[in-house]
Amino acid sequence: MLKGESVIEAILTFAGGLSVFLFGLNYMRQALVRVSGDRIKTFVAKAAGNKFRALITGIVITTFIQSSSGVTAIVVALVSAGIMTMYQGIMIMIGANIGTTTTAFLFAFQIEKYGLLIVFFGFFLSYFKNNKLNRAGDVLTGLGLLLLGINIMNSFYANLSRSNIIDYIMRFSRNRFASFFIGTAVSALLQSSSGTINIVQNLFAIDAVNLAAAVSLVLGANLGTTIASLVAAVSATKEAKTAVNVNIAFNLIGGVVFVIFLLPFCDLLTYLKTHSSLIPNKKIMVAYSHLLYNIAATVIFYFLYDSLITKIIKRQENINLNFPKNKLTTP
Repeated sequence: MLKGESVIEAILTFAGGLSVFLFGLNYMRQALVRVSGDRIKTFVAKAAGNKFRALITGIVITTFIQSSSGVTAIVVALVSAGIMTMYQGIMIMIGANIGTTTTAFLFAFQIEKYGLLIVFFGFFLSYFKNNKLNRAGDVLTGLGLLLLGINIMNSFYANLSRSNIIDYIMRFSRNRFASFFIGTAVSALLQSSSGTINIVQNLFAIDAVNLAAAVSLVLGANLGTTIASLVAAVSATKEAKTAVNVNIAFNLIGGVVFVIFLLPFCDLLTYLKTHSSLIPNKKIMVAYSHLLYNIAATVIFYFLYDSLITKIIKRQENINLNFPKNKLTTP
């Protein structure tokens, strides 16, 4: 059991590793946006010509910049400027929920031991005068710092697995709704569902939480990251705020429904685990739970949107729900 200075050292190790991880994640996102920030906005504005294309646009862009919050901020700006309709904005945000799931699979490949090497290559490229190489170096540096942060936190998890703290975590995590709201709170606090899910993956890998608790935490993290979008919508138009609220409601309702039917969902994951080639380790099992939930929830939302959600939104006045007939253009 961890005592005295060991506890303090473990906490500082985790806090330091988490800080490096979040710094690296944000640095990489910013570098990716700098590479093609204006082109991303133009692509988003032009690509979302119909409901399906808007959904795919959200998936593609979020997979590229690895930030559903960043995509939401772009959508809010475009909807507020009248470049995009609220109808399109909602579908892009929904697609962003799927796009952000790719990060969890990156964590599961356990390549964090190469973090320092990737930082070195990124730093090396930053010395070139070529702007493209500089920007590529920034992306690699951010990725390397992200992996370095994970590697630092791994030592904390190793110590945690040998302590009695796991017993207390297991007792508390038996309540699926408590786990769901903890995941929401942590994700909102860190402003990163990716960071929260990485923590969950490691806790599940060392058996600190069971599968049901891990999935509940992930569902909560999915909701928590949407709360950050409220900040981006503070001074936005009515249409943009409504789009953000629908996205939050989508994640809240979807998360609660899946928590209620958690056991069948966990049974499916357990069945998939029997195919070792599909799920070779426990971290990927958590990543699949995140991906499958978002795909299932999105498919249901996609087919119910016109008949259910639109009727609710139409109660508000002066909101354009329709996709424009002409191809979108940017100013």
